[in-house]
Amino acid sequence: MSFDLVPAELLAASLTAVLISIPFAFVLAGAAIAGPRRSWNRAGLAMGIGLLVGVLLAAAGLFVPFPGAVAVLLNLGMLLGLVFAVGAAVLVIVHEEGTFLSAVLGVATCVLVALAVPADAMRAVLGLSSSLLVLIAAMVIEAVALVAIVGFLVSGAGRVRALQIGVAAAGIVSAVLIGMGALALLFEDLAGVSLPQPPQSAVLITALVALVIGSVVGGVLDTVRGRRQAEPAPEVR
Repeated sequence: MSFDLVPAELLAASLTAVLISIPFAFVLAGAAIAGPRRSWNRAGLAMGIGLLVGVLLAAAGLFVPFPGAVAVLLNLGMLLGLVFAVGAAVLVIVHEEGTFLSAVLGVATCVLVALAVPADAMRAVLGLSSSLLVLIAAMVIEAVALVAIVGFLVSGAGRVRALQIGVAAAGIVSAVLIGMGALALLFEDLAGVSLPQPPQSAVLITALVALVIGSVVGGVLDTVRGRRQAEPAPEVR
């Protein structure tokens, strides 16, 4: 490790961090909109606190290496959070207004996933640079990008029901694919067994396709429902 700052390495690490943040943004946005609208800010606050603590933990681990148990616990927390994310996203599709259960799942997802995201980004960027400054900058850039993208998705989902369904669908797909990678890392840390992981590009493309398809399907369902509600009731003689 060094404190050298090579612009090319910083650019490559920053772009990698932003690309990594997009699938996670779908997971967190799908969880954040799971509850009633008044609970969305709570999920956002939980995500922000989780990211802050996660960045601090990952940055501290660069200077004072933590035992492997910490990485395993973060990985287990992410897996649990991804399971919660799938449940929360399903409830987004089923319940338009959200429920107390979906709000709890959403907040728990935001905390658990956000805590582990910086460490996950650090592992990806380690292959691009050995500079501590580049690694820390990449984690901060990923956190900022994550907050911005999640905020944009939540804002759009608050206006359009079809986008809620699209974000939820993308969140489910992203959670499953990210979970496969996290499970492979867990097996490698615990048993030394290397399992195949979905490529980052495949995760990103699949999530974007799910977002588009889910939004289109949601728009069609909203249109059909609106026409049914607009149809006059049959006269009773």
